[in-house]
Amino acid sequence: MAKMKLKILITTLLVSLTFATPVVAYTKWQARTLKRSKECFYCNLSNINLSDSNYQKINVTGSVLQNADFSNTNLEKANFTNTDLTGAEFDSANLQEANLQRSILKSANFWGANLQNANLRGADLTEAVFWNADLRGADLRDTDISKASFIDAQLKGAILPDGTIYPYK
Repeated sequence: MAKMKLKILITTLLVSLTFATPVVAYTKWQARTLKRSKECFYCNLSNINLSDSNYQKINVTGSVLQNADFSNTNLEKANFTNTDLTGAEFDSANLQEANLQRSILKSANFWGANLQNANLRGADLTEAVFWNADLRGADLRDTDISKASFIDAQLKGAILPDGTIYPYK
């Protein structure tokens, strides 16, 4: 009876370790995959630092990149669809024609970022900062801009949350 309990305990322990260990290694694998191929779907790369880089056309659909740093990074035509970017830093980043549709961008910082013609439709922009950002032609339909800040942002031609187009005047 004691041998049987010991076998069950050891088996349970080994199974637990088997499922727990790959989580750390898999995250490192995801980071390497992203840096090599510029793609990582449904990855958890929170707190990753990709600042001062070129990630044009990066595709991280469905991923979690909370508190990621994309400052001064070229993200032109990037695909962040359904991505959690809560608290991410996009200072002076180039997000021209990027797809941020249905993404979570709570408290994200876009100070001085280029978001010309970006698709932000349905995104959560709660408390996001767009100071000095260029949002000309951006699609902001159905976004939540509660407590978001647009000081000195360029919005000419942007489609606002209610579907109206910001005046060109």
